[in-house]
Amino acid sequence: MPVVQISIKRFTRMVGADRRRVLDRIPYLGLDIESLTGDTIRVEYSPNRPDYGTDFGIARGLRGLLGIETGAPQYTARPSGISVSVDRRLTSVRPFISCVVARGLNLDDEDVRQIISLQEDLHNGLGRKRRVVAIGLHDLGAIAPPLSYEAVGESFSFVPLGGRGEKTIGGILRDTAEGRTFGSVFKGHGPFPVIVDAKKTVLSFPPIINGEATRVTSRTHDIFVDVTSTDRRIGDDVMGVMATTLAEAGGKLGSVSVAYQAGRRTTPDLAPATLPVDLPLIRSVSGLDLPRREVLACLGKSRLSVKGGKAFAARYRVDLLHPVDLAEEVALGYGVDRMGPLYPPSKQPGSFNLFEEFLDSASTVMAGEGMIELMTYELTDEKSVYSNFFRSSQDKISVVDPKSIDHSILRDSVLPSLMSSLAGNAKSDYPQRVYEIGRVYSRSRRGVSESWHLGTLITHSLASYSEAKASLESFLVTLCGKEALTKAEDYWAFASGRSATIAVDGKPIGQVGEVKPESLDAFGLKVPVSGFEIDLSSLHELLK
Repeated sequence: MPVVQISIKRFTRMVGADRRRVLDRIPYLGLDIESLTGDTIRVEYSPNRPDYGTDFGIARGLRGLLGIETGAPQYTARPSGISVSVDRRLTSVRPFISCVVARGLNLDDEDVRQIISLQEDLHNGLGRKRRVVAIGLHDLGAIAPPLSYEAVGESFSFVPLGGRGEKTIGGILRDTAEGRTFGSVFKGHGPFPVIVDAKKTVLSFPPIINGEATRVTSRTHDIFVDVTSTDRRIGDDVMGVMATTLAEAGGKLGSVSVAYQAGRRTTPDLAPATLPVDLPLIRSVSGLDLPRREVLACLGKSRLSVKGGKAFAARYRVDLLHPVDLAEEVALGYGVDRMGPLYPPSKQPGSFNLFEEFLDSASTVMAGEGMIELMTYELTDEKSVYSNFFRSSQDKISVVDPKSIDHSILRDSVLPSLMSSLAGNAKSDYPQRVYEIGRVYSRSRRGVSESWHLGTLITHSLASYSEAKASLESFLVTLCGKEALTKAEDYWAFASGRSATIAVDGKPIGQVGEVKPESLDAFGLKVPVSGFEIDLSSLHELLK
């Protein structure tokens, strides 16, 4: 979780309340006090509230909670006279840019530190480590408008922030820490985006590094901010947080005209967000049976305004997505500490879920047979589920934008996960007898369906179909008093002629067999493996 470091002396002045009152109420904004040492407090905030990334934002929220200022703050930006033209060659690289000017700032070192800390938190959160959004802060006095957002090649050079001489784009990507860390966002060798002014002074090479010529210091009074992005909506959200924070710091905002090939737009977008005020929903979710007048007062303390049937939130509230979100705002404005526990009356005693009891019983039976229970991930890799079994991956269920190829698809069987576990324990003593009860997924007419499966594998030098079938029969008789009927039938996990379909009361519920030799080789196993897999969801329905 991101953390803001705050000077209490400075903060109490910003809020307009004494130290005791400030420290007492900070947690009721939904924040956590991580530590308190002398005059310094470290406050942890949720990433879904990026406006709390500085003491400016937290002070703004606390003034509302204390009733010092209520309602949604209003922010406006007058035309700055500055324009930015966008090179159409950036369409496939980093196509969107949003800009703002903040004039008349009197920043001290702590102001600069707070703003730069917010910049990095936004990079890591909404910006997805600069892959989606990157922010540049510049000294407006060092800029000669108009500006251009251009596409350049690897040989283009400028003096990067903190540098003493010019470096090429290729050199920055290769030789600097920023280039090595963030350069992977570029696929291939360009074009690369840069922001330059009328004198060809480089402001920024997003998302890698700014130019030294426009460095912001405590002597900077006028700031120019650029937000480049691959997603315009997210870029506008980040700009909304940055612009309103600079306004809280005392800046007078100026808008910038951005010219695309398809037309112009004016940034920043400071239009307030609106949500319908659904009183029954708010009362139901919050548990507070408040009259409309008091609900509106609570929303005001959460820095929201209400007009007619709509709530208005300033542009920094990028977290408000649905009318139900207003219930939380009412609770915060009311005071979470004032809300006592409410136990709903019920004449119905609690009871265990029958299916969960069935799964527990199945696990107990397997453990009683000397099997070791494993718990593996439902998200796995394509190789272990498909390639190692030489089966088509046409029906695979993939994760959009996975963080790791090892967790990129939803499994449709428990057996590959168990095989991977056996492969990881190939040097352990044999025999090995393992099982898992877990969810698997499959495509259906309704989209994706899930069910609970039991998978078990036995491996040692003499593991065979007969041993697996005997284990299966013992399991079914012990669990539910049913006999398994098997019919010879090929299955993708098992060797041809050494596998069968399992049926109970005439309904197929799984497969049993010996794992095919080529799959053993693919997993790096040197001994035979046999086992079975049962659809416990189907078996439970059958037994009802």
